[in-house]
Amino acid sequence: MNILESKTIDDSLSFDYFDVQNLLIDHSFSNEEIDSYKDLIFSPNSLRQIYFKGSCDMKTIELVKNLLTISEYTDDSKVEKYILVDLDDRELKSFLDSTFEHPSSWKIPYEKDDDTYKLTDIPRYRTIKSFVDKLNDAELSCAEQILKIYDVIKLMEFDDTCKEDQLSDIINGKKANNYGFNLLFYYVMKNLGFKAFLGKTESNGNASYITLVEVVDPTYRIDGIYVFDPSMDSLPKSRYESIEVRRINYNLFMCPLSTYERNTFGEKLTGALGILSIDDLKYSEEKKDTCKNGRVLKEIDTVTSSFGLSYTDLHERFKNTQPISVNKLVKMVEKVHPEVHTDILKENYLARKEDLFTKNTKEELDEFVREEQMQKI
Repeated sequence: MNILESKTIDDSLSFDYFDVQNLLIDHSFSNEEIDSYKDLIFSPNSLRQIYFKGSCDMKTIELVKNLLTISEYTDDSKVEKYILVDLDDRELKSFLDSTFEHPSSWKIPYEKDDDTYKLTDIPRYRTIKSFVDKLNDAELSCAEQILKIYDVIKLMEFDDTCKEDQLSDIINGKKANNYGFNLLFYYVMKNLGFKAFLGKTESNGNASYITLVEVVDPTYRIDGIYVFDPSMDSLPKSRYESIEVRRINYNLFMCPLSTYERNTFGEKLTGALGILSIDDLKYSEEKKDTCKNGRVLKEIDTVTSSFGLSYTDLHERFKNTQPISVNKLVKMVEKVHPEVHTDILKENYLARKEDLFTKNTKEELDEFVREEQMQKI
């Protein structure tokens, strides 16, 4: 590291570094560099921001943290620290468990999108991590665990005027708009190891959001990529105080993309999902190849990488994903929430299904056959 400016004060104190405001640390300290950085932090600087990037490791970050704590010349509370590196889970846990005099001044990544880090401060990160950890239940099957998580988030209060998109504030406030519901559900899914994607829909020019999750559960013979929207299945707490009653809606839980497209509430798939959902693969690929919208093309790359599939395989995966039966849903709910009245749940599910989705050809044919059989009895 080069000397920025040398200063002598009162003929007795000499500093090699003076009035440094921003500091970039993009590699791990060598033994020779440690003294130079120590001299800088122990000089009368005006440090306001420190960025940790590149190949900087946790040992270096912790060293800077300790130097800031004991420095007489640098006010740690006024220095924003940004960690913009991929962190090892074990090292991160150890770092978060350590003592911070000013934890809000540390910004750490809670998610990475391509090369962009989404940052939050340490108190908020601890809130998010605690929320996710409490939802991790190894005793449940894949589908059961998703249902448990879905229900916790579904119990939040839907507030369309809520503009909050800080996950910790959504968790603490227990309310969100459509985006907040799905953002939190998506984040929990990703952090518990599920393959997921936060998708967009549109109705009358207004954007909405859904979450797609790959569900593979041999217990229930489920294997596909499904749509989830906890905001659509949430009931207002002001009207329904009972938790059991507020868990009753599951029509936007584990819904095939083809079923979602037949919704009666006017939502249309947009962007990558709008192209991927085209039934004919060749036409879908033609739409992708002729698309000039850079944002949509980037979104296609994101959704394919999210599920680790080629465009062709992902299209087929969507197409082959089968609806779950109401009986399978009831079995899941009975396992996770044995206190719920499943007869009421089943009746509500079938009634809402008629209201929310139009029937496809197979469903209409099955219904016709049932009616014919009933008339013969």
